[in-house]
Amino acid sequence: MSIHDEMTATSDSFWEIGKYSRTVKRCDNGYKLCDNLRQLIEQRAEIEKGYSKNLQGWTKKWNDFLDKGPEYGTTQAMWRGLLEEANSTAELHTNVAENLLQKVYQGIKSWQKENYHKSMMHFKETKEFDDSFKKAQKPWEKKYTKVMSNRKDYHNACKAEKSTANQVNNMRSDDSVALDTKKKMEERLQKCQQEVAGLKDKYEASLNDINNYNAKYIEDMTEIFQKCQEFEKKRIEFFKTTFYDLHQCLDLSVDPRFPQIYTDLHNVIGKTDSDQDLRWWSHNNGSDMAMNWPQFEEYSPDLQSISKKERKSQLHTNDGITITSIRHKGDFAPASPHAGGYDRQSSTKTNDSDNARKNSIGIILPRNPSVGPLKPQRSPSLSKQSENRTIPEGAPSPLVDKNETRPIPEGQNRSPPTPAKRTLIRNQSSTSIQQKVEYDESLNPFGDDDEDENDKVDDEKNNQRSSYPQTSYEPEPELDQPTEPTYNGRTYQEEDSNPFGNEDTCSEESPKESPRLADPVLVRAVFDYEAVEPDEFSFKCGEEFYKLSEEDELGWCKGRKDGEEKLYPANYVKPVSEL
Repeated sequence: MSIHDEMTATSDSFWEIGKYSRTVKRCDNGYKLCDNLRQLIEQRAEIEKGYSKNLQGWTKKWNDFLDKGPEYGTTQAMWRGLLEEANSTAELHTNVAENLLQKVYQGIKSWQKENYHKSMMHFKETKEFDDSFKKAQKPWEKKYTKVMSNRKDYHNACKAEKSTANQVNNMRSDDSVALDTKKKMEERLQKCQQEVAGLKDKYEASLNDINNYNAKYIEDMTEIFQKCQEFEKKRIEFFKTTFYDLHQCLDLSVDPRFPQIYTDLHNVIGKTDSDQDLRWWSHNNGSDMAMNWPQFEEYSPDLQSISKKERKSQLHTNDGITITSIRHKGDFAPASPHAGGYDRQSSTKTNDSDNARKNSIGIILPRNPSVGPLKPQRSPSLSKQSENRTIPEGAPSPLVDKNETRPIPEGQNRSPPTPAKRTLIRNQSSTSIQQKVEYDESLNPFGDDDEDENDKVDDEKNNQRSSYPQTSYEPEPELDQPTEPTYNGRTYQEEDSNPFGNEDTCSEESPKESPRLADPVLVRAVFDYEAVEPDEFSFKCGEEFYKLSEEDELGWCKGRKDGEEKLYPANYVKPVSEL
């Protein structure tokens, strides 16, 4: 072995000076690996949420198609069964994402905080391991440095002694060299030999010293290394448990709902019956439909068809049905009011009809009552002028409970409710509501076909009414005591009949602020909402944020989303714990 070979590093062993740094760095790597694993789980949760959202959007699109499309019967149920499978699968994947974030992700974060204590520049555990290794290696490092120095001195002395010996041998065969010079070189050679012997003893002594200390050095370093091993074992075992938790979250086969989804889908497909669908079509659209075939009908004066002509003076409206009179042919006997010979029964009916017109309240209702529940509007105020509203024949009472919700027909999608305006609107009316109910003669099954006769009879009837001002069609209400409106013989208070309060004057006052929750509650949006005012925030269906206060009297809550505290409609979200 040459001297140059001895100067190079022989190994990259843990026992070499400073080589323990890789073990110390492993502690820092453990913390970084926890961060990497959390990032992995977070990205997987986002993938699960995105997949669930895509499934729900796909389901909504094709449910709309089935609502408006030509498919029908049990075959349509088969389509919807597949869409229901997608909805259920989306719900499972949403649960997977929630479990990943709430259980696994938070578990890693908590363990990381408990086992890694960060100081200003480094982790406390890393610093302790590094200082312990340095302390254990310092005595051995001194002895090792001494050995290497003695080795270098000994090798240099051997090199000088060998060079001197070569010179002496060359001088001995050369007669031209003086004897004094030869003698000095021999003395120098002896001195080198003595120096080599002394350095050799010193080198061997330092080797013996370090070899005797090696056992102590190995013991101290091994003890510290075992502490590092135990710390790393703790991390590996925790990661093993964490990955078991990941497996439990991702394995849908162990969830009893998962096989049930496909069992239900299989049953729905099996219930598809082509014969049943064809029979349904035949009964509703085909040859098995009922038919009113033409038959001979005897003329009957009591049953006459309704006139399709409309009176020229009739007020037309697109919001309801107007009935102007109900009259049986032959029952009306016009007579002069001064003669007093008109029929008593007819007069009673007329007066009752006029009284009903006086006391009834008119409210416009939509033509199609199945549109949906009434929704509160966010307009700042209501019109001071009351509308002239008519009630369709056979329509329900206009008093509608604001909390009442109409059942949604099967196959229709649920639409989000409209939030109430966050200002209490109180209307105070100083005048009574003008009440008017009109009836359309075209709806009278007992009316005349002869338009001229109808006009004549109505003119005579109007003349009779004009002679009696106390039974006028639209009486002037008294300012001090407004007339209480009635509908079908039932009297309603003005406040009850008008769900928006009095309409003449409006006053606004802010609702009381609801108390703040002690602990924020995690909620999830079940509808999309677009902010209307600056103190509200927007969100999409499926987004999660924190609820900070209880619902106020107008149905609004305070929440925190993206670091901002704003308001949102309470019925647009549900707590995550209830889903």
